[in-house]
Amino acid sequence: MQLEGKRAFITGAGGALGRASSLLFARQGAAVAVVDISRDAAEETVRLIAEEGGHAIAIEADVRDEAQVALAVSRAVEALGGLDTLFNNAGIMPHQDASFLDGDLELWHQISSINLDGTMLCSKYVVPHIVVAGGGAVVNMSSFLAVLGTTYPQDGYAASKGAISSLTRSMAVQLGGKGIRVNGLAPGPIMTAHVEQFFPDPAARAIRLERVPLGRFGKPDDAAGLACFLASDAASWLTGQVIVLDGGISSNYL
Repeated sequence: MQLEGKRAFITGAGGALGRASSLLFARQGAAVAVVDISRDAAEETVRLIAEEGGHAIAIEADVRDEAQVALAVSRAVEALGGLDTLFNNAGIMPHQDASFLDGDLELWHQISSINLDGTMLCSKYVVPHIVVAGGGAVVNMSSFLAVLGTTYPQDGYAASKGAISSLTRSMAVQLGGKGIRVNGLAPGPIMTAHVEQFFPDPAARAIRLERVPLGRFGKPDDAAGLACFLASDAASWLTGQVIVLDGGISSNYL
């Protein structure tokens, strides 16, 4: 198994991508701290892991709140005996996020506080434990919107993810000498229930799908598979990279 013996701290683990990743990490041998702002969602992920014979604990925490993050990390370390893997997955992509020209500053700050500040805070508190463990991996969730513009802008989200990509590279340089690899994944449209609401019109969805060379939208398991690889020893000479996972959209000049 790719992650046998690993101890992972996964944020946003009650949502679609976080749950798929938590399940896959557990299937691949990791013990998982399932962290989410919703206790019910975290506990449901843990229940699904337990059904498959995996080991996980549910931790309720708001990644914007430094005290909550510090406590969540302490609880995870105590329960799992340490941490060597961090997946900064928690984030929001509000449907009302649009162009900066119509930007709502409160919404902009909300997006940044969860997506970017949460990534920084969880890294701040988990990374010292990865150092104690002798090294490991950090995976940050970015987006293909960090590298592409779009006719239908989501500027608050895109800006936060661009910052995460830059932070990923900086972290990799700082932590490489400590045996810690830091990489990111930048998914294109993963068709969750939330993302489906961005394309309520079948014709508009078809236009977007035409740009995907592989002929389908992504699934949560696609993102989970890449996150699992980046966290595993199979990626032992890979750091400072943000890998675009988009079915080829970013290669297609339509």
